[in-house]
Amino acid sequence: MIRLLILDVEGVVVLPGGSQQPWPLEELLEVRRSLAASPLACVLCTGRQSPYGEAVIQCLDLFAPLPEAVRSGVRTRSGLDLLAWPSVLEHGACLYDPLAKRPSPHPALTPDRIEALQQLRAERLLPLARETGAQFEVGKDFCVSLNPPPVRPGSSERRPIGEFRLQVDQAVRGYEALVEVSHSASAVDLTPRGVSKASAVRLLLEWTGLAPEEVAGVGDTAADAAWLQEVGWRAAPANGREALPGLDYYAEAEVASGLLQILERLRACGYVGL
Repeated sequence: MIRLLILDVEGVVVLPGGSQQPWPLEELLEVRRSLAASPLACVLCTGRQSPYGEAVIQCLDLFAPLPEAVRSGVRTRSGLDLLAWPSVLEHGACLYDPLAKRPSPHPALTPDRIEALQQLRAERLLPLARETGAQFEVGKDFCVSLNPPPVRPGSSERRPIGEFRLQVDQAVRGYEALVEVSHSASAVDLTPRGVSKASAVRLLLEWTGLAPEEVAGVGDTAADAAWLQEVGWRAAPANGREALPGLDYYAEAEVASGLLQILERLRACGYVGL
């Protein structure tokens, strides 16, 4: 039986394409009601920073406290005293406890590695941003995301992401052992090497003592493929069918409306358990 549901955010909960897209509030209200009527705990798995993740958590009311037995197991296995089921944020670089309002860095992020990442940002990426007009995504503590510069001063249209990615790759030469560079449609992301959504989801299952077959995941892009392999039941809204072949279920609708169909499928098939 499924006890925990893990959701990507953009393309699953809200529209893909970054912060310039409004939230589908009517559909999100239905998602919130559907989750409230289910015994499932639900968390996020996203590249977004803690303030954004906290807003989505509040929107969907993802404040389920950890059962005492699970909480005790987490303390034993991780040394953390989590109050609620934690969400995976910043591409796996932190796990966020919404009741304690506390982001905990991935255990692979030692203080020395965090300091080295801050040095990379200050010495290489900040000069690049000043030179080009690129923008840092604010609120990220453990990884770095850069939005491409505008095509011209004062424009909301930004330069092609692939073109800007080449400049970032050049800027981080010599730091390859520290960070991995990837990009989405809207940003170039620098994540500490060895840290990922997949590694954080593995930690989440290890800490809570859940087996993969007790966890369901919903994603929509190829970037979700690795972490979805860590869970026992995988689904996508219609907009994720092409990018994520071989999942257990695809909704007919897109984004939040598709998520509603996925929640109904879980109930209809009897996969949801206490």
